Amino acid sequence: MDPELERGGVRGRRDPGGQDVFTVRSVRRFRQGSNRSLPRHLFHLFHHLLSVPDDAFHGGTEVDRPELKREEGQGLGLWANYALLAYTAVALAVLLGVANLIIFDHNVRWDLTPGKQYSLSEFDKRVLSGLKHNVKVMAFVRTEDASYLRLADLLFQVAAYTPRVTYQIIDVNKAPGLARQYGVSIYGEVVVESEGRRRDFDNARADLLIPAILEVSHVTNKKLYFTVGHGERDLFNTDRNLGFSEFRNYLEQNNYQIENVSLFAGGVPGDCSVLVSLAPRKDFMPQELAALAKYLAGGGKYLVFLDPYGSPSLAGFLEKYYMRFTERVIVDPAYRLTAGEILTMQMPLYSKTDPITRSMAGAAVFSMARGVEITGKPGDKAPDGLVMYRADSFLKSSHESWASGDPKAVTTGITEFKPGRDLKGPIPVGSEIDFGVNGDVHVPIEKMARIVGFGSSAFASNQFIGMLGNRDLAVSAVNELAGDEILIASRERLNKAETAAFYVTNAQATGSFYLGAVVEPSILFLIGLAVFVRRRFFA
Repeated sequence: MDPELERGGVRGRRDPGGQDVFTVRSVRRFRQGSNRSLPRHLFHLFHHLLSVPDDAFHGGTEVDRPELKREEGQGLGLWANYALLAYTAVALAVLLGVANLIIFDHNVRWDLTPGKQYSLSEFDKRVLSGLKHNVKVMAFVRTEDASYLRLADLLFQVAAYTPRVTYQIIDVNKAPGLARQYGVSIYGEVVVESEGRRRDFDNARADLLIPAILEVSHVTNKKLYFTVGHGERDLFNTDRNLGFSEFRNYLEQNNYQIENVSLFAGGVPGDCSVLVSLAPRKDFMPQELAALAKYLAGGGKYLVFLDPYGSPSLAGFLEKYYMRFTERVIVDPAYRLTAGEILTMQMPLYSKTDPITRSMAGAAVFSMARGVEITGKPGDKAPDGLVMYRADSFLKSSHESWASGDPKAVTTGITEFKPGRDLKGPIPVGSEIDFGVNGDVHVPIEKMARIVGFGSSAFASNQFIGMLGNRDLAVSAVNELAGDEILIASRERLNKAETAAFYVTNAQATGSFYLGAVVEPSILFLIGLAVFVRRRFFA
């Protein structure tokens, strides 16, 4: 048939007599597509990519396959098809059975929530891997109440991860006698037992399951002593800006017992695992500094959070141990939070090998920080026979930051870098120094004197401790000094979905703006321009 007739919408040809006629063409010419309209490039491409020869269309009688012939015995083909179908069905059933067995023995799940709310965190796995005794969990619930489902899912994951933990979910209405046997009188109570030790909590607090397992699986609790009498922060204060009650809760969940201590009254108690000074503002008396020096000389572990301009006498005391707290305040316009002040920033440079920072879920967020410099080197001698064994600045500010000597930076939040007055970054804000006692640096790390210093305390406050890697940083510092390295792991699952936030730096926000407002529209414009030119000039 004529190509115009084939494509449609084109007037047919007329003979000299005025009659419409059809032009007859061979199939070969028809398939060659001669005289067809131009927009056939896509079909032409498919013809070359997926060429299917067929000699019949070229006027011949030859085909690409031999003639079908009926063979003897072909009548059995129907029964053979039935047998093949039965074999396929049996094979598929066996395959599905094996797959179910594999899935049953190997719990595989994908948690796509931002904070991995429905997966075990690295901290959870470390606690469960370290269990040496069996733990039994009894959850007394009311099945009509859906609040227990979150706990049930967590219990399933825990039991699938380790055979040391077994659990049982009991409906109180259906088993009141068992509830009385365990002394349970309210709905939702969970009992965790191991080796005669017991811990109860409410099923609405599913995040307390792992801490409860940790508590009942350890015989003794290590004690943390916090110094008082110098304007230190209050661990029992629940205020969002000034309180540190969340920090205390996380420490207690790690099975630590917290006590206050006055160095002036009687020195450091003998059962102290870690001594902590949380943002002291007033000076330490000479007798207190002498008690602290005695504690360090005996291999003590000291953790200090020292804000800018806080406790000058303590800062001077620590300089004898080669840890210097600078007087300048750190500012960072590039890594400040979006639309935030330059005094609150992320600390993007942290060690991937140091136990304190290697498990952080993200960069730490500091506010009002000072530098913590190490002024000595291994082998240097400190008071009371201590010899420096190792030193590490494990946390630093960015390369765009600086330590500002401008006194107006703190009050106004506005300053610019000035050479000679300011110190260019990166600035260390977290440092650790280990000392061998009695001049011996070959003693085990557990018997060494260790000092960890932070140039800010705000990151452990109620306001900041839930941001990015702050919780991991604060708690891991205590874990490391207390010798509980097995507990050093990311606690990302403890981020609650309703309080999880999205943190970006000012530089990241600027980049996102240009990407969405300039780059993407430009790409779409260029694509549209290319299509227009292609259709207008090359169709």
